[in-house]
Amino acid sequence: MPSNVVASKRRDPGRLGAIIVTLVILAAWPLALPPLIDLETLSPAPGAHLALSPAYVVLAPICDVMDALTLLSVSQTVALLVSLAALYIVWRELRWRRFGTTLVRELRCALVALAGLVLFYFLGIVAPRPMARLTLDDANALSIDVHSHTRFSHDGRSSFTPEANRAWHRNAGFDVAYITDHSRFAGAREAARDNPPRAGDGLTSLPGIEYVANHNHLLTLGASDSGAALLAGDAQGARAVHPDLSVRDPVIVQTIPDRLDRLPAPDSAGLRGAIAIELSDGSPRGIEQGQVDRTRIIHLADSLDLALVAGSDNHGWGRTAVAWSVMHIPGWRAMSADSLGEAIADRLHAARRRAVEVVARRTPDTGGYGALVVATLPAVAWNILRTMSPLERVSWIAWIWIATALAMFGVSRLRGIA
Repeated sequence: MPSNVVASKRRDPGRLGAIIVTLVILAAWPLALPPLIDLETLSPAPGAHLALSPAYVVLAPICDVMDALTLLSVSQTVALLVSLAALYIVWRELRWRRFGTTLVRELRCALVALAGLVLFYFLGIVAPRPMARLTLDDANALSIDVHSHTRFSHDGRSSFTPEANRAWHRNAGFDVAYITDHSRFAGAREAARDNPPRAGDGLTSLPGIEYVANHNHLLTLGASDSGAALLAGDAQGARAVHPDLSVRDPVIVQTIPDRLDRLPAPDSAGLRGAIAIELSDGSPRGIEQGQVDRTRIIHLADSLDLALVAGSDNHGWGRTAVAWSVMHIPGWRAMSADSLGEAIADRLHAARRRAVEVVARRTPDTGGYGALVVATLPAVAWNILRTMSPLERVSWIAWIWIATALAMFGVSRLRGIA
């Protein structure tokens, strides 16, 4: 077959594909949904917005897809990869029948495709890129991460210093980040040195710790000594061992993923046991349990009067915040770090179930129906299409046609050479 005929056949499908994708992006515009939801009610979160920097908008096709992959559970990720592999096999089979090829060529193409997918995931996990940022309309509302780590945790990324932790949270729109390294306070102490005099002038890092009690992973927020965590919230006993302990009434948080039947129930005074439970945890396994056990977690919060909170569980990987714990504390912007930490603890103890609203990124949640996981690939694509801002749509369309033009130019060059 003459090379110019082959080039023509390759050029027209590319242009047709660009037209189809452009029309799909435009057609989904009237069906757009807010990208943020109240994770308890699954309805739009009033007063909360997702702010995108100019760099994020310019790189929207890359940032949107990388964010979408970060928001998936373990089973959804597996289903997505299986779907991509199946589509690749079908595509190569159809192409083989139409144009013919060799086994060696197909193996080489498969290796290139696999390497490209691995590279994309790798860059999404480790490479710096613009982040979507939460903004709140209410000046008395603040966004909190109750669960994060630094390089001082045994499983933290070696380059994730307390300052890198601060930058990650600031870029994601958090006002407060608890550093809850595993049984260590070094990261929290180092981060506290860079706190602003007034909480409203920048991100405030507060101390905490993650530890294991009765085989469950728990957090103590505001702890300034490992004795508080080791005693699992026994404030009186902790003071007896460490008289300088600053925690008045410890805030114990049950994390996920974990065995919810082993949750340490609070006592009437709130001095022992958990008074909060994660509804969202940013790790893939945490996202998994958050989807599967969402109803059970809310029931536990209702029956035990527990605050529902969100933790990023960030160990230094990725550039996507899954959810934010939003609290209302009048005048918090003028408080010092210590005063703000006490105000947060007081609010959690006083309001408990009513203390926090969990604002989350909209995701293709299976709603507890495991069979729906097989539809992860179209669900992810549909979720991206419906949560794009107008500027993101313009960016997507521009990149689609830039890529199409470059491909057509390359084909024309080959045609001219032939």
